[in-house]
Amino acid sequence: MSTATLTKWGNSQGVIIPKPLAHEAGLALGDTVDLSVKEGNIIISPVVRRTTKVTMDELLENWNGTYEPPDDYPTIGNEIDWGEPSENEVW
Repeated sequence: MSTATLTKWGNSQGVIIPKPLAHEAGLALGDTVDLSVKEGNIIISPVVRRTTKVTMDELLENWNGTYEPPDDYPTIGNEIDWGEPSENEVW
């Protein structure tokens, strides 16, 4: 069992999770966690991450829109004209 001290972070409170405990829970820096309270205990759970890649067909399987740009989009032939690069884009 590990212990930690509740500290003030701005208008909130925070707890530093010891690295071995975070590792055991499968947590890493930048992970998103769910927080809940059950019977007076604070429960920190990792948000389930998608572990499989999604294909474009899967992403769009329930989409009923059109692939055509609106009539007022500037186009060159069948392609949308996005204008000149504004930073370091290369096209």
